Amino acid sequence: MRKSFLLVALAALLMLAGAVSAQDQVTITLMGHGSSTAEEAALRAQVDAFMAANPNIVVDLQIVPEYDTVIRTAFASGDYPEVFYVGQDALDEFAQAGVLAPAEDNVADVDDIFPSLVQTYTYDGVFYCPAKDFSNLALEYNVDMFDAAGVAYPTNDWTWEDLRAAAQQITEATGVPGLVVNPDIDRWFSFYLQAGGTLYDEEGNFVFASEGANYDAAVEAVTFFQELFANGWAVTSQQTGAGWSGDAFGQGLAAMTMEGNWIIQYLIDTFPEVNWGAVQLPAGMGGTEATLTFSECYGVAADNEHPEESWALVNFLTGVEGAAALAEGGFGPMPTRLSSGDLWLESRGELGTAFVEGAEFAVAPVLPPGFQEFRDTLGGNLQQVIEGSMTVEEAIEDARDVADELIADM
Repeated sequence: MRKSFLLVALAALLMLAGAVSAQDQVTITLMGHGSSTAEEAALRAQVDAFMAANPNIVVDLQIVPEYDTVIRTAFASGDYPEVFYVGQDALDEFAQAGVLAPAEDNVADVDDIFPSLVQTYTYDGVFYCPAKDFSNLALEYNVDMFDAAGVAYPTNDWTWEDLRAAAQQITEATGVPGLVVNPDIDRWFSFYLQAGGTLYDEEGNFVFASEGANYDAAVEAVTFFQELFANGWAVTSQQTGAGWSGDAFGQGLAAMTMEGNWIIQYLIDTFPEVNWGAVQLPAGMGGTEATLTFSECYGVAADNEHPEESWALVNFLTGVEGAAALAEGGFGPMPTRLSSGDLWLESRGELGTAFVEGAEFAVAPVLPPGFQEFRDTLGGNLQQVIEGSMTVEEAIEDARDVADELIADM
């Protein structure tokens, strides 16, 4: 009888403990968009590890299609996730909307994050969110094509003149275009920066191609771009029939391209036979080094019933251990912490060196909120310059006029 009583009492205590445990659990939502199967699997593994280490926190991971529309609809309703992706182009908009909680007192070891990424996610002097990972551009080259043309391999000391000469020599020697690159601002902006141009002044005003040095830099960059295409030394991925520049490069349809570190695993998986290398982007005529960086951060909701748990998740995903897990993940992007650079390189070897080194001076090609019309105009104008239906000056001044009108309406 006593034994039965003890068993019943023990069962009751276990049920009570379970009820208390469930009652103490907090559920937070992490919302993002799909990128690749490998990246999603890596994120789910990290989230599972976080929940195992924090049994009082349940993370509802939601990878949704049409993410930009979904998250903005959620903001409008006032019912949005505790943690969510923020693209580098969206930071200013989200910060102005008041949906982001500042990160400055909530993120550990900010000094260990690449300074360019801290700057990217700082608005009006406030650091809002740590990048979840990042990529930047480098110059990839086909070793065998360079050998066939008798051209020396690219180096980190290359300038535009070296790029022009190599593209010309390879095209003439092999019949294969020297470079494949698309005329969009996420590539061309690097030339503009290398020519000494800037996107914003010290007060945060958008000053692309404004009078003086910036206008001269834009003319110089578009002229260089135009020359490559006019002589047949460069082609777009569309002209090759490939899906994108990395695909064209992998197929051997061009000897060089300008892509981010996402190309490493792509080429390994899709074109393992290609013998290739990577160096930093060539410097402008004045010796200015520049590359573009692309990233997203983990934003924490300003309207949040569980801020402590939300920041715990963000710190787990972007902290030293999370960055190490990302470095070993193998799907491409680099961890945002300086301390994990060597670990990332261990799994990428020499192919990754140019990307890590370029991170020190990378610039995010971020436009002001509501500048899609400018992006479309400049991209379209660059295409027309390549086709010969618009002059360099017309392309720049037309895009600048659109920018001025948008600024006036802000």
